[in-house]
Amino acid sequence: MQLNEDHWDSLYVFAKNLADKNVPFDEIKSQLRQHTSNEQIIAEIIKRIKKVQYAIKRKNGLVKIGFGVMFLLSGFLITCVNFHSNQSFTIVMYSSTSLGLLFAFIGLYDVIG
Repeated sequence: MQLNEDHWDSLYVFAKNLADKNVPFDEIKSQLRQHTSNEQIIAEIIKRIKKVQYAIKRKNGLVKIGFGVMFLLSGFLITCVNFHSNQSFTIVMYSSTSLGLLFAFIGLYDVIG
């Protein structure tokens, strides 16, 4: 049985909605099997959904890494300015470094998976 494009699109949208609700991929496969018996179509739909989800996570991870780098850079600059003006800089140094590293590691976790 040859699937037409509308049926394939409806299966993809159905599976994408399930994935957006954080349903595990095994459950999505079993629900797709209720709608079609073509394993190749099911595998292709799951592959595309995973690719889209990983792209979104990678983008969000890079944004978090960017914020982390901005915190680290701004903390470095503030620390340098306060050091040369003989002011206390320990709070800025440790808080901005900690926030920067936290954002960077969370972003790396999202990018790597």
